[in-house]
Amino acid sequence: MGKIAFKRCRGVVYRATTYDTPLWVSPNTRPGRWSHPEDATIAQYCSLDLASAMAEMVRSEDLRSIDAAKELRVSLWELKIDEGAIADYSTPDRAANQGFAWEPLVANTWDACHEEGLRIKEAGGRGVLAPSAALPQGLTLTIFGPRTEISWQANPSLSIQIPARHIVHGAPGNDLVRDARFFGDPYPAAEPPRPSGSSASPLLLTISLPEP
Repeated sequence: MGKIAFKRCRGVVYRATTYDTPLWVSPNTRPGRWSHPEDATIAQYCSLDLASAMAEMVRSEDLRSIDAAKELRVSLWELKIDEGAIADYSTPDRAANQGFAWEPLVANTWDACHEEGLRIKEAGGRGVLAPSAALPQGLTLTIFGPRTEISWQANPSLSIQIPARHIVHGAPGNDLVRDARFFGDPYPAAEPPRPSGSSASPLLLTISLPEP
């Protein structure tokens, strides 16, 4: 297994929560694709568009019916990030270049990603860009380590600070519940097309190689 290559990611990402803060400084209490309580991992799960952020929440809560989803109240947050040392697994080719298979990134089990997340962190990585398992057209950015929110207009003075603002509070939309991919559902055999247009495009995030 070769050395992990890192990129810098700068721009706006989104996060859905059921509580009144978008970020935390303590280890995650529930398992996720890139974190497990046994490893004391701190992972901030974000998405590059609003639909993917909400779909990840719907999938996590297993809200397969529209009526059940209507009972959930979700806060959507906008985060302004500037992170170096991000591992890019956003396409099958990019995952393969990092020595990792595409299938575990969208699988219903997380063991392989737990191990890979530890490898990324041990190599000095601060996060990973990967496909959304809940919305095949979307992308996620998971940031490792403690983070705390500051005012949207403020400039971070510490590496753990991220400008954040609350966007909306409400229930998932009907179309999103129908489009979400739940545990047990197949993932498209081919890499799905990414959405076009600035309102939903992953290009809201600027990704660049580190400067020499």
